[in-house]
Amino acid sequence: MSLRLLTSIDELEPLAGDWERLAGGVPMRGPDWLIGWARHYEADPFVLSVWRGDQLIGLAPWRTDASVRSGRVLCWLGDGEVCTDHLTLICAESDAAEVVAQIADWLVDESQEWDLLSLDHCDQTDTTLGLLFDALAHRQCETTAQPDDACWTIELPPDWEAYLALQSKSHRKQLRRAERRVLNSDACVWRLVETPDELHQAWPILVDLHQRRRNSLGEPGCFASPPFAAFQRELAERLLAKDQLRVSWLELDGRPAAAELHFACPNHIYAYQGGVDPDRLDDEPGRLSTIATLHHAMQQSRTSFDFLRGDEPYKAHWRASPQPTLCRCAAAPRRAARLRAQANRAADSLHDLLKSGLQGVLSHPQT
Repeated sequence: MSLRLLTSIDELEPLAGDWERLAGGVPMRGPDWLIGWARHYEADPFVLSVWRGDQLIGLAPWRTDASVRSGRVLCWLGDGEVCTDHLTLICAESDAAEVVAQIADWLVDESQEWDLLSLDHCDQTDTTLGLLFDALAHRQCETTAQPDDACWTIELPPDWEAYLALQSKSHRKQLRRAERRVLNSDACVWRLVETPDELHQAWPILVDLHQRRRNSLGEPGCFASPPFAAFQRELAERLLAKDQLRVSWLELDGRPAAAELHFACPNHIYAYQGGVDPDRLDDEPGRLSTIATLHHAMQQSRTSFDFLRGDEPYKAHWRASPQPTLCRCAAAPRRAARLRAQANRAADSLHDLLKSGLQGVLSHPQT
């Protein structure tokens, strides 16, 4: 068993085939997503690869982010505005204990290489990451785990009628009315991208509807970021070829009214991004598009529909349940690193306290 540190995209790209195998078909864990992100965002990879002889058996998909305040921090590849969820150590479950031991030993032995390991939005049920942070704590690293934004998931029943039975009476009535009056009418067409030519047609529709809707809310929109826009466009082409992309758009009276950017793995659909025509909100294009995509997911026998992170009220309305996540941190087993981490936590706690106090004053001004 051996471990190699990989710090360049040139070192990562030859591993794409084995990486794909270990990712198990989950797009956000795969090389197209994570290596592509590193390239478009000009990140500094810090990927720990674990080998059994000449066979790759595990990867820690990390990068470095240096700052005066926190020192040299190890973070996820794919973090920031891209919002990559469900990341973990990439390995087979049967190899997890060995992979964790190799990575924990290396981090302790090479503790001068890093000050803080900070991994956000870790699934609370992720046993492999739990093993890693337990192993680091056992090796004298100071570890913490704080609640982070939940991911919201619908456990899909086998068919649409069974799904409707899960809804409140009023919501069920609304969904049936939307299907009868709009989705099943000649005025509505739902289109799913299946070919590169269709993707070429759909992509500007998706971007336009997303940007117009976010702009109408006074926000710049995700595609205003050149790295985000270029990364997602390239990623869409790669994942379409692997049947891991779900781009769709809904037309009302011959004009695009809603569009969705979703990703797929064998059992799950991940609802990543979307947009609606802000001039047609009275027609509820977002609701209609969600009905169509849920229909399709159940027809393909997917077992879950994941709205990903964020506590927007509409997710619970569709009977999604929150899946807790954690921000997990570990300070390197050096006195200076532990003291720096403790000081930063104290400063963050004070900032949060002052912020909550100020909000309380603003909410209840003296009269």
